[in-house]
Amino acid sequence: MARSITRKNANSSRLTISQRVTRWCIRPQRLVIAAGLALGALFWPQVQRSLPDVESQQEYQVGIDQITVTPPPRWIPEDLVSQVLHRVELDETMSLQDPTLSERIAAAFVTHPWILQVHRVTKSFPARVHVEVTYRTPAAIVHGVGGGFYAIDESGCVLPGNDFPRSDINRYPIIENISSVPQGRQGQAWGDPAVAGAAQLAALLNIADESGQTRWDNWGLSAIEAPSVVGLSNEELDLEYTVKTKGGSTIIWGRSPTTEHPGELAVAKKLQRLNDYHSDFRIDGGFDNASVPYVLDVRPWRGISRRMASGETATH
Repeated sequence: MARSITRKNANSSRLTISQRVTRWCIRPQRLVIAAGLALGALFWPQVQRSLPDVESQQEYQVGIDQITVTPPPRWIPEDLVSQVLHRVELDETMSLQDPTLSERIAAAFVTHPWILQVHRVTKSFPARVHVEVTYRTPAAIVHGVGGGFYAIDESGCVLPGNDFPRSDINRYPIIENISSVPQGRQGQAWGDPAVAGAAQLAALLNIADESGQTRWDNWGLSAIEAPSVVGLSNEELDLEYTVKTKGGSTIIWGRSPTTEHPGELAVAKKLQRLNDYHSDFRIDGGFDNASVPYVLDVRPWRGISRRMASGETATH
C-alpha cells in the first residue's frame, strides 16, 4: 500500500506546468465563468447600442437658463452668465454627465472681471448648476488722463466701465492726479502704485456703518489726490495722499492704509482724530468750518495740525 501512494505522488510531481494549468481550468465552475465572460464581451457592444443615450436627454442638458450664481449686487450686469459663457466660447448646451463640467464652468467664471473668486460649482438633477462666487466691489472712480473715468476695486483692479451709468460716478470716491493709463485688461491691476494706494484709502473711507452712512458722505469729502509717481520702484514706500472736502479744504492723510512704514501714524489713530475734529466742528461745517479753506495735517504725533490761507497754524 505504501508503494502505491509513493508511486502516485511521483507521477503527480512529474506533471508539467501546462498540464497543471489545464487541470485547473477544466473544472466545471471555472468553465461556466469563462463562458459567461466571453458571451458578455461578445454581446456588450450590442447592449450598449440598445441603451438610451442619457447625455442627449433634455433633463441632462445644461444651458444658460440652467446656470445660477450667487445673488449679485446692483452693479453686476443681469446677463453675467451669458457674458461668462461667451467669453470662453463654452457650448450653449452642455451635459450634466460630463465629468469635466464643474471644472470648465469654474474656469470660465474666474476669467470674468467682475468675479473675484469662485468658491464652488454644484450640479443637481434635473439639470441645474449653481456657482458660488465673490464679486468685486467698486471702491473708487479714477479721473484719468484725457478726462476719462475708470472704476476700480479696493485692490486697484480695473472694472468694466460699460456697466456703470454716468450717474453712478458720484456714488464713489473720485481719485485725481493719475497720469498713467491701465496697464492690464479689465479685472487686472492698474499697474500704478499710486492707484493701488488711493484705492485702499477710498475703500477705507467709504465703508458704511450700521445706518448705511459712510465716512466719505458724513465728512463731506469730494476727492482723493494721488501723489505724482516719477517711476522709481522704492518711491512706493513714500507715496502720500491728500483728501479734498466739498468746501475746498484739504486733509493731508499720508501713506496708504496698508503701509508698514515705522514713522507712519496708525490708521485707527488717524480716523479717530478726523472723527473727533469733525464732531467738534459739526455745527460749524465740520472740516469746512471757516470762511477760507483749511489745510489739515493728520500725521503729526501731537495731533491734527491746521493752517489757514493766512499761514496761521494751530494744533487740535
